[in-house]
Amino acid sequence: MKTIVLSALAATIALGTVSAPAMAATTVVNGKCVSVADSHGCLFSGNINEQATGNNSYGDAQAAYNLYNNTHPTAAPDISLSYLAKSDLGGFTGTVTGLGTSAGTWDLSGFLVNFIAVKTGSNFVIYQLATPTSSGSWSTADMGNKVLSHIEFFGTTAPVPEPATWAMLIMGMGVVGASMRRRQTAVSFA
Repeated sequence: MKTIVLSALAATIALGTVSAPAMAATTVVNGKCVSVADSHGCLFSGNINEQATGNNSYGDAQAAYNLYNNTHPTAAPDISLSYLAKSDLGGFTGTVTGLGTSAGTWDLSGFLVNFIAVKTGSNFVIYQLATPTSSGSWSTADMGNKVLSHIEFFGTTAPVPEPATWAMLIMGMGVVGASMRRRQTAVSFA
């Protein structure tokens, strides 16, 4: 009887362990956050990746910041992150200097970056850039000068005129120039 009870207890514990949901890692705003627009950015505990949804996604970080903003008016305004690139992901077309250190520069030509997320260990800081740009500097000073893990870039693709737009512009300039020349010739004979 004792063996049956112990076996049943062991089975119950084993089933409870197997059926219990795993605790999801969450991204949370650290209490040191003033605003992503502040020169120190906003410190988060957790991870950030290139995924729009799910655990450790940039969407998770965006939601955490906007929730934080609801109770901390200095964090205003809400943010909207639009993923561009990640410095340690295959196919990264930009440059990042200072890898393996705590400071450096970045360049992401062809894109206008509004926000960067600088990641080290189990923390990251999101910085809102004063004006959208395609290059700048980064530092882990707001995380104790730890070694960089990666940088996430958020913003928009820089507008580049299409060839048809250039052709229309050149033709328009030609028409304006021809009409001005014709008018000048007509005036000089009068």
